[in-house]
Amino acid sequence: MFESEYAKSEYIEKDNVVFHVWKKEAHYDDYRNPVMASLEMLRQHEGSIFIVDARNGFEDVKEDVEWGFTYFLPELKRAGCAIWGFILSEASDIEGEIDLWTKEIEKNFRVIREDSYEKILWQIDGYTIEYNKLTAEQYCVLWESVWGQPPTLEQTEVAMNNTLFRVSIFDGDTIIAMARVIGDKGLCYYIKDVVVRPEYQGKGLGKRLIHELLKYINDNGVKDTYIAVELCAMPDKIPFYEQFGFHSNEAQRLRIMYHVN
Repeated sequence: MFESEYAKSEYIEKDNVVFHVWKKEAHYDDYRNPVMASLEMLRQHEGSIFIVDARNGFEDVKEDVEWGFTYFLPELKRAGCAIWGFILSEASDIEGEIDLWTKEIEKNFRVIREDSYEKILWQIDGYTIEYNKLTAEQYCVLWESVWGQPPTLEQTEVAMNNTLFRVSIFDGDTIIAMARVIGDKGLCYYIKDVVVRPEYQGKGLGKRLIHELLKYINDNGVKDTYIAVELCAMPDKIPFYEQFGFHSNEAQRLRIMYHVN
């Protein structure tokens, strides 16, 4: 790992990624030394992916651009790197700078631009996300992969039609994750059925689902108010939800499986 006051770079083994984060503006040796550290890691891990967090980015001086084009990019290609990801804010002050680099990089590398590390990895893995298209059949398939016997299709179709918002993630044509939110849109939202196929867990898909649900709530809730967002989780899943700000209280969950005559 390399770290200075200007940048941090490390190899993330589980993703086969050299992750380079710019902390603040840097030029000349302050710019090139961190980049060279990343290059050395890419050489050590041939075929690894290069991801640059440019949300604290800056415009490079002419000398650093020339050095990048004439030395760094050819060396990066020799290191066996084929994919370069940029993490950028939705509205970036360095779009022109990134466009300049992208045009040159795309001559030899696949370039992916996203607003998070996880989204870049998803594009590499070929995952796609759909909104409000989750079918009853897909729901039951995922339910069965985690919880066993699913509810009836008739029940599930009614549930899908009365859900406020639903998200599904696919690997090719295979559904691998889902989540949905129900509620009154004014005082309360309830997160339901956050499911990731067991073989796809640990890849950040659950986080993406929760982020999508919270974004929907933020976009559709009454502005400048506090809204209760609730869910039910098994004890071993509580730490996952706590990272998003959820917390438990003394209230107990009560439920009856009511038989409809």
